[in-house]
Amino acid sequence: MGNLAITYQNIADILSFETPNSKLEKDLSHPAFDWDAIVIEGSKHLVLPAIYCRLKAKQLLHVLPEELHTYLEELTSINRNRNEALLSQVHSISKLLNEHQIEHAFLKGSALLALSCFADNAERMIGDIDILVSLNQIDKANHLLKNIGYKPIEQTLGNDFFEHKHMPRMKTKLHVCAVELHRKLFVSYTYHELTSETILNKKIKSANIYIPSQKHLLMHTILNFQINDKGALFNSISFRSAYDTIALQRDYKDDTTWYGSKIFKSYFNYTSLFFKDIKIATKAKSNFLTFFYLFKLKHITFYRFWNKLLNISSLVALLLKRLSFFVSNRPYRKAIINDRKRVFKHFKSILNKF
Repeated sequence: MGNLAITYQNIADILSFETPNSKLEKDLSHPAFDWDAIVIEGSKHLVLPAIYCRLKAKQLLHVLPEELHTYLEELTSINRNRNEALLSQVHSISKLLNEHQIEHAFLKGSALLALSCFADNAERMIGDIDILVSLNQIDKANHLLKNIGYKPIEQTLGNDFFEHKHMPRMKTKLHVCAVELHRKLFVSYTYHELTSETILNKKIKSANIYIPSQKHLLMHTILNFQINDKGALFNSISFRSAYDTIALQRDYKDDTTWYGSKIFKSYFNYTSLFFKDIKIATKAKSNFLTFFYLFKLKHITFYRFWNKLLNISSLVALLLKRLSFFVSNRPYRKAIINDRKRVFKHFKSILNKF
């Protein structure tokens, strides 16, 4: 897998609604086609079920090697069943919050399923159920979930000293997914259209579930990758995020002037390198950063080296902030010293990744 640019384009062509089936079938049927690379990168980007569903929709499942066909079919079936259970859990939580007049909106994957963005709900892989809750009601919502069996997952001591965008994750033996009650969408980043108040004031109802407006969903899909997943730092793409964007843009008829904002424009520039489906304000232009990104993808050793440098620089910046806080804040210093064995073990596990 020496050239990720080729693998990325192949994945994009499979997911795309623009790629001609005849061309795709010819490419995928070539004896030298690297299916292993598709599986490796598709797994990293959490789009293997989407790949299977798109091949099925295009009537191209016959191009899959037999063992891979069986694997993807089983994986997709498992994800479909999980998402059906997740939707049932969402409806249960929604009913509880509505009964107690809690102002809320389901976010990200849960919202996309409620909006019926995908032809097959199996396409989207989802981790947690994220719910934005009005700040003055979030403690009450947290208490309500505890009353029906949800328990906070054990947190690190950092939860007591640093601001988080959501309450501690909660899980119950009765349901498949953990739940995160969000105070806001980002920790330190601010975007005027995505304040909690604005989202909740303009929320819509779909499948009897409160979710952000389609405009806010689209904005959050992009910025969640750019900010929370550090897409802007690494100047990269996420196929799951790109596919969500395409699904939302297909029938999006609202204001698009924000497409031209720098952070959104950057996202569109990178994703449109591989997808013709991505709608942008102006024609994407190649620049040094997009050229550099393609260069990295074509030179995998350098790509890994560069990403390691970015990870290290990000870690060093975080450690310097924590060190400063360690020196200036006595309770934090005492907590670190008391919990030093776990802290050292955690730090060692991070270093081992490099």
